[in-house]
Amino acid sequence: MTTANGVKLRPAREADVPRLAAIFLRCFRDAYRGVLDDRVLDALDLSALEQRWRELVGAHDVVVAIRRGDAIGMARFGADPDDPSRGHLFSLYVDPASSGAGVGRMLLAHVASRLATDGFARATLWAFAGNERALRFYRAAGWRPTGAERVEDEWGAPELQLESELA
Repeated sequence: MTTANGVKLRPAREADVPRLAAIFLRCFRDAYRGVLDDRVLDALDLSALEQRWRELVGAHDVVVAIRRGDAIGMARFGADPDDPSRGHLFSLYVDPASSGAGVGRMLLAHVASRLATDGFARATLWAFAGNERALRFYRAAGWRPTGAERVEDEWGAPELQLESELA
């Protein structure tokens, strides 16, 4: 698909699921200490996450960043469930060991391009209000708060909705 800095993007496959679940777990425990309750983070179970990602890969658009044959990041995207006229970035994670090398920007640009190609003029995402690093990342890429906020029972922490023009 797309290559840069030795990183290739391609659609996720069933064989990627264990690595995607491991990346998700590492990212949550690395980025969300102090943002989410420690009990929520400590309760995350790798086998349950593998099942969750197996379902997500089977039912959604998931792109994987690969370096030297190993998955180092992923993004899941599609129509916004709250407003199907908009695209939505459900998740974007880069393994903490590969963070800071432009992989997240590469994934985000790919998702924005794909959503625009799919006919969406705008896209949304949710980010934890306490995750300043992610908020800086998205703001630097042109995403802006919509003013909408939520707290999902699963995570128990405030989230902010951001939006970007795709065209």
